[in-house]
Amino acid sequence: MPRLLFQVGLALSLLLNAFFVAGFVFRNWIAPLPFEHRGPPPPPPPGARPSFLDMVASDVSLDGPQREALRGVFEQHAQGRRDRFREIQKTREQIINEYRRSPIDPDKLMPLIEKLTDLRAEQQKDTVRALAQLEERLTPDQRQRLHQVLVDRLSGPPPMQRPGQPGAPPPPPPRPPSQ
Repeated sequence: MPRLLFQVGLALSLLLNAFFVAGFVFRNWIAPLPFEHRGPPPPPPPGARPSFLDMVASDVSLDGPQREALRGVFEQHAQGRRDRFREIQKTREQIINEYRRSPIDPDKLMPLIEKLTDLRAEQQKDTVRALAQLEERLTPDQRQRLHQVLVDRLSGPPPMQRPGQPGAPPPPPPRPPSQ
């Protein structure tokens, strides 16, 4: 009888350990909890990134009638932005193709670089025009918030710039050792 009791105890212990290990494997390797995923969040899907105008409009908290009144402005701005982005991509591909050729021909590159610069400048001008149309529909409090948002967004450091990257500010000087 004691031998049978000992074997049943071992069987139950083995079963308990098997369930424990299976639960550990399932929870950590097969179906981990979503908040336990480590690493940076995935990049947004292409085309899903909101425009500067959309972000500013969200920051000033437009109400329903204001959004409805500005729908045409947002749609026109979005369509122009998409068209200009396609044109910028084509121009960038042309520049890349020119860089692949040897020797580099400045006479072919300079007009492409000027075209790219003009397209980017035109995009900024369209955004300013759209912001002016947006401002016309805002309440005084929202206008004040709009101007504060614009100053904050444009006076801060560029997003995702780290020291050492091209175009980033130099790293701060090292601090003297404390004594």
